[in-house]
Amino acid sequence: MQIPSRHDYRDGHYIELLQSGETFFAACEKVIDEATQYIHFQTYIVDDDETGRRIVNALIRAARRGVRIYFLLDAYGGTSFSKDLVKKVEDAGILFRRFSPGLITNGFQLSLRLHHKVLLSDGNTAIIGGMNIADRYHGKSGKKTWLDFAILLKGPECAHVLLILKRLWNKTFISKTERSRETIHYLSKYEENIRLKVLQNNWSRNKIEILKSYRSAIKHAQFRMIIFASYFLPGRNERRLLRDASRRGVDIKIVLSAESDAPVFSRATNFLYDFILRNNIMIYEYLPSNLHAKVAIVDGRWSTIGSYNMNHLSDYGSIETNVDILDEEFASGFEKLLNEILVNDCRQVTVEDYTRSKTWFLQITGWFSYQMIRGMMRIMFAQAPKKSKTTRSTP
Repeated sequence: MQIPSRHDYRDGHYIELLQSGETFFAACEKVIDEATQYIHFQTYIVDDDETGRRIVNALIRAARRGVRIYFLLDAYGGTSFSKDLVKKVEDAGILFRRFSPGLITNGFQLSLRLHHKVLLSDGNTAIIGGMNIADRYHGKSGKKTWLDFAILLKGPECAHVLLILKRLWNKTFISKTERSRETIHYLSKYEENIRLKVLQNNWSRNKIEILKSYRSAIKHAQFRMIIFASYFLPGRNERRLLRDASRRGVDIKIVLSAESDAPVFSRATNFLYDFILRNNIMIYEYLPSNLHAKVAIVDGRWSTIGSYNMNHLSDYGSIETNVDILDEEFASGFEKLLNEILVNDCRQVTVEDYTRSKTWFLQITGWFSYQMIRGMMRIMFAQAPKKSKTTRSTP
């Protein structure tokens, strides 16, 4: 796999792969508990449940020992974050805001959404992934954990992460006392020397870095590719790239959820099964619980992990953050884990299975769901503000 120079990977990093469940939430709590100066925490959902209160209590402990905390929660995704929790965090001195509360009514929204999930401590440790803060990502009360992944990273790219988070926090209307002015004066490097890059999708700032990275990875794939996708609805360009990769002999496996928390979206994805199978791309469905992962590995060398879904909502309607990792040893271990999940917890959807289950009713509902989802995404795309490339952003 060839890597275009525009990706600009940086070396000197230490990373850990985190999977949904106790491993992930214990890591988040540890990072918060070890913070001494400041924390940026930006996410889509924090539920008022046992897991949500656990992370909130960790933030409160940090605030009480003098750590300055910036907590940005999406206004649409964060509706389950109760007024009692808001009062608790604000009483503890945590700086709390909801992202883009406008144009939301009765569960419907048309504004740009904060979909990424990022925790940054003291400018030297970041956790970036796809998991929200809720019991369903932990597996509480006897329920199976939703499958997802994140990366804990330390090293020079934390400076870039801080810049992304500050730009989102530092809106022009907030007071000077609430603004984030932290800087990183010394960029530590680690002997593991992992090469990586943190990428962002934010249409309002003319950034579609993750989409371009996916396109490049698919275009340059030579041997094999695994994609775990929770809400899979790629556009025409991405489908063409997948088709072309398959035609030149790339072994492609796409893993989707057998049961989704978004049935309409799932039916729209099922509408694409015919295209996928017709182009000799293998489909697997994850069985134990909801698949919420958004990861990919190409040629045992390049990996990406984060909040980005392969659909136009992530391209043009949401703020997303991914970590692209260029390291064969990490990719090898991660690919082995994904293949184990594929063998032990997934079923393959063959052409025969799909043909046997295909009915006129399913085709019609699939087509209708596909057109409806695509239409809604076009509306969101049209509504999303886009700044001129000459506009300067406040860091």
